[in-house]
Amino acid sequence: MHDSLLSLLPGPHDADRPWLNCYRTDERVELTGHVLSMWSAKIAGLITAESAPGDGVHVGLPPHWRTVAWACGAWLAGRTVLLGSGEEIDAAGLTPELSVAFTPEDLCDEAEVQVLVPTASLALRWPGELPALVLDGAADLMSYPDRFTPVSADADLPCLIDLTTDLNAGLTAGGAHGGAHGGAPRGSRPITLTRAELVSRVEAAAAAAGDRDPTDSRAVLVRRPGTAQALEEVLVAWRTGRTAVVLTPEAGDDVAAAAIRQEGITEGVAGAQTD
Repeated sequence: MHDSLLSLLPGPHDADRPWLNCYRTDERVELTGHVLSMWSAKIAGLITAESAPGDGVHVGLPPHWRTVAWACGAWLAGRTVLLGSGEEIDAAGLTPELSVAFTPEDLCDEAEVQVLVPTASLALRWPGELPALVLDGAADLMSYPDRFTPVSADADLPCLIDLTTDLNAGLTAGGAHGGAHGGAPRGSRPITLTRAELVSRVEAAAAAAGDRDPTDSRAVLVRRPGTAQALEEVLVAWRTGRTAVVLTPEAGDDVAAAAIRQEGITEGVAGAQTD
């Protein structure tokens, strides 16, 4: 069964160019498609080994390269990416099979499995002592294979549920906030997209981006406060064959300017500021 979402993601043979560059205040990391595929495969391996399918994999992470890798890993594993705070998830009556975050406070208490990842891009383990029964989202990944056979997933399976209440955090590719069937007002929640619907949004946004600007910029700046919006813009960049340059929330205008200059970004700059 063909899964069109998987066709948007990097694979083990995509080593010819960077797919994802991530800028923080004090660091820059570059990942080729091959490297990002390796991380995604390891994450998918951990997800399938440590948890059974449930309401979703809670990705309690802001925009960051690790956030993209965990979303890709969840999709490879045929799981739903669940965004929102523990309180929002509990209020929705959902129980994630796994929760991953940068801090213990951002983990979902009800999740079957909890994972903490370091914010430093090159860190190989969680800094300090882990809470009881919490997995290390860097060191514990090392034992999993670099390749993963994707789990067969139906096109109608939900792949992204956004429960966040931040009005700026919703999906906006294509110029509209909307739920699974479109037309929802700005800031309405929750937003649920199936695998087919997410691909359809990405395809439409990629086509619109090509119509708006025919220039040959090799990279696209992704600077958004919301994880859902950032993930979609990363997928749009990949669909158009360009590098997604993700700025983490703490990166200021000086970092954005440096990224634009260093990455040769010539389009999408007007929309690069956070709302």
